[in-house]
Amino acid sequence: MVKETATQGSKTLASKRIQALVQVLVVIGIAVTLNIIAKYYFKRFDLTGDKRYTLSKTTKTILKGLNDQVFVKVYLDGKDLPAGFRKLSESTREMLDEFRIYGGDKIQYEFTDPESLDPKVKENLYKQLSAKGLGPMEVDVKGDEEETKKTIIPGAIVTYNNVDFPVELLDQERGDISPDETLHNSTIELEYKLMNAIHKLMQTQQPKIAIIEGHGELRNPEIEDIAQSLSQYYKVDFVNLPDYKVGRLDPYDAIIVAKPDSFFTELEKYKIDQFIMKGGKALFLISTLKVDEDSLIKKSVTFSTVYNTSLIEDFLFKYGVRVNYDMVQDLNCQMIPLVTPYGNTVQRNLMRWPYYPLALPQTNHPIVNNLGAVWFKYANSIDTINNKNNPDVKKTVLLQSSPYTRALLNPVRVDLNLVNAIKKQSALFNQGPKILSVLLEGSFSSTFLDHRPTPETLATGEYGVFKEKSKPTKIIVVSDGDVIANQVVHSTNLPLPLGYDRYSNHTFSNKTFILNCVDYMIDESGLISLRSKDIPYRPLDKGRIKEERLYWQLFNMALPVVVIILFGIIFNYIRRRRFAV
Repeated sequence: MVKETATQGSKTLASKRIQALVQVLVVIGIAVTLNIIAKYYFKRFDLTGDKRYTLSKTTKTILKGLNDQVFVKVYLDGKDLPAGFRKLSESTREMLDEFRIYGGDKIQYEFTDPESLDPKVKENLYKQLSAKGLGPMEVDVKGDEEETKKTIIPGAIVTYNNVDFPVELLDQERGDISPDETLHNSTIELEYKLMNAIHKLMQTQQPKIAIIEGHGELRNPEIEDIAQSLSQYYKVDFVNLPDYKVGRLDPYDAIIVAKPDSFFTELEKYKIDQFIMKGGKALFLISTLKVDEDSLIKKSVTFSTVYNTSLIEDFLFKYGVRVNYDMVQDLNCQMIPLVTPYGNTVQRNLMRWPYYPLALPQTNHPIVNNLGAVWFKYANSIDTINNKNNPDVKKTVLLQSSPYTRALLNPVRVDLNLVNAIKKQSALFNQGPKILSVLLEGSFSSTFLDHRPTPETLATGEYGVFKEKSKPTKIIVVSDGDVIANQVVHSTNLPLPLGYDRYSNHTFSNKTFILNCVDYMIDESGLISLRSKDIPYRPLDKGRIKEERLYWQLFNMALPVVVIILFGIIFNYIRRRRFAV
């Protein structure tokens, strides 16, 4: 009887062992099968709520279409980086790893810390990178006993077909948010910045832009910085409109009209109109009123005068926009330098100047999403018009003033004494936000639809073939020509970066705004839409961290150990019950 029981027990134990072995083999078989399937059918799952690790379809398509190797050299590296920059560096590495999943071996990258190089090599590297727009910056590094300075370069160089493209990884234009939020926003835009560089390098033929001249528009050195910046991505020409026949603009993808101050003839307007009718894009930076700042500084008071360009009433109005003959004052404003006597010398003071509105984006449109303040000077308000000839044109407000605004009709008395009376007059700034920039999208009717050229005029050949309806296209109107103008050092006649104010030493987002406008109008790839990607900023509660630090440290260290011990006890209990004879 004892022998039979022992024999049955042995058979039961052997059966359980065989069953366990079969289960192990089944698991291994499933794992092998899944790996074989995964080799031919690729799928990834992003379980984060904000889909931060999900690349756009546009990005995947571009990466899969690479014909040559893309090499990215990132200069943001080092063991002693501050926490925020370390996270930005790690996020860049993670993004490049994501690119490699779709681009394969054609995506290669390298991280390097310039501070670890030989002093002479480092100095030459800094000069080369500065020439490409990637200047070094100093950050504070907190040690155990003291705080030290470290020089970093938050940038990268993307190389494709032996052509380099600089990429700034850190957005430094927004002064209205904390450094932590700046780093967070920079992380969000990594996909757009890196893919924008790759896409631009892949283009076999650069799109062409014409900067219109012939009507007192801004010229070098006033727009030298934006002209050079656009030249990195596009073929940029200056075109004197009065000198050419209709059709001269046809080879261009977009035109820029920057602060004209004199009259456009009907023929010149017709040239622009027919360019738009053929699908051309246009960026108009128009000022209706002029303020002579030299006269203002000398006399402390001046009056506005009118720029008579003829573009406003009978041209842009028919497309759906009216730029008003008024001047916007905004309590949210940039400062103006004023020279005042101080003993036997003079000193320059910076005072808030309501005629310098700072426009902060209020929408997540790709052109302005996560954009910092854009600096306007003597801006005019804009109204959108429902024109009967263009009923289906979509109008999107890109920039507007703050709610604490008022608009003064021409002629405006511009008085420097206003800087001392802002607080007393603040109650008058109650007219709400004023539109300063508008995007128009759709198919436009020609502004010459109601008075088109006669058959006799068209027969001369000078007016080409009249088109009365455009292809789907885009027009952007900005109510201040100075948005695109950089400051100039008069002693050397050298331009400063667009958006940089040498008096306050602050950089505004004017350059990024203009570049985004042009990218949105011209680039059909859809990459600009990546700027609408939004990952919520969730800062840690520093007060709570300080108070509950010990609790969470013990929780994170002790809990895993307790879980493992419990798991071991339960596992052994079940095993003994299962295999007991």
